[in-house]
Amino acid sequence: MKRFKLNIFMKKRLNYLLIVLCLLIASACKNGAVTADSGKDEGAGGCEGEKAKAILWVDYKKGRPIPRGVAIKTVKVRAKVFADGSVKVLSFCKKQSFRVEDYLLKRLKVYRIRDWAFEGNYIQAGEQYLQLRYIPSWMK
Repeated sequence: MKRFKLNIFMKKRLNYLLIVLCLLIASACKNGAVTADSGKDEGAGGCEGEKAKAILWVDYKKGRPIPRGVAIKTVKVRAKVFADGSVKVLSFCKKQSFRVEDYLLKRLKVYRIRDWAFEGNYIQAGEQYLQLRYIPSWMK
């Protein structure tokens, strides 16, 4: 019976293939979702599957024209809404850049929810999930 012998060229190819497979497996394990004991995705801030109660335009004023083709972004947050209409962000559902977080927090310092939203039960005071909508090209 003949023994199967690999030449040097075939051994190199096999080693490269094994290295590539190891790298693929390592990257797949690294990119997998990390879940907590509660079963929620830690990377999403624990609000995956939660529905937002309302959408708030934090930098748009009624009557101000929005140019055609401009990008509009929405960020989901867990926030506390106060009876006076002010909003305090408790956490962002997905990690945002420092610039975006800073911009939204500064806009929310002066932003007030209008009375008709409370009267029509569109939004209520208390802790809830909200979507903050903004226009990135208007960020200063």
